Amino acid sequence: MLSISTEFIKSKKTFAWWLVIFGAVFMPLFVSFVFLSKWEHLVPQQGQNPWDEFAEMSWKGMGFLYTPFFVVLLTCLFFNIEHKNNTWKLIFTLPVSKSTIYFNKLFTLLIFILLFYILYIPIWISCGYAVGLIKPALQLTDHSPDYISLLSLCFHSFIASLGVFAIHFWLSIRFKNMIIPIGIAVLGGIIWVALHQGRAGEITYFPYAYNYSTVSPPDWVTSKKIGIFPLHEIFSMIYFIVFSTLSYRYFCSTTAPSSTFI
Repeated sequence: MLSISTEFIKSKKTFAWWLVIFGAVFMPLFVSFVFLSKWEHLVPQQGQNPWDEFAEMSWKGMGFLYTPFFVVLLTCLFFNIEHKNNTWKLIFTLPVSKSTIYFNKLFTLLIFILLFYILYIPIWISCGYAVGLIKPALQLTDHSPDYISLLSLCFHSFIASLGVFAIHFWLSIRFKNMIIPIGIAVLGGIIWVALHQGRAGEITYFPYAYNYSTVSPPDWVTSKKIGIFPLHEIFSMIYFIVFSTLSYRYFCSTTAPSSTFI
């Protein structure tokens, strides 16, 4: 815990913290703006819960932007602290095992992502009620969001993001230049949009599509579950295990980080 707190202290003056806050605030505010500007077209029908439309618009935007940009950029910024300051050699001289250093960074980033969801939920609910107060015709204050569904979506969205997170955790260790992992993420985002537009069943195996597939499951893909997890979330966890193992082995086998982390 002391080592993890050190990682948080090191990231305190970086953009990583602001990225978490901005990521949690951006989509609720954007959807609130849409509801306030187009409210005449969003007045619910009799017996309809307006929170369903508010949630669908928010989560689809989240699914599109969250994994390819938020997780990737957060991971790159976190590792850029060491790359930019060229402190890998100093870290490796500390009386701490490489495996401890590795897992400290892994767990710290996972906590950052969890903090994003912890912030997102109350911000999203607050924005919804604020919109309802400003435009009573939308009836948001007369209804309540489905809290169980909201928590479930957060959980499954987190699971769906693990694959891309592990891939870019490995890339951020391997490459000092953060443009390379970001460029790969942009390319991955373009490919998954093409797969989605082409209604390709192979989207189940493409990790950059998993978050959107969780919040808006493709209707042309056969819905399969193992327990509570859809098939693409199972693959996300497999990607996480495989690439975490690769990054762990690479990190612990590195003897001269100042020269091999290029």
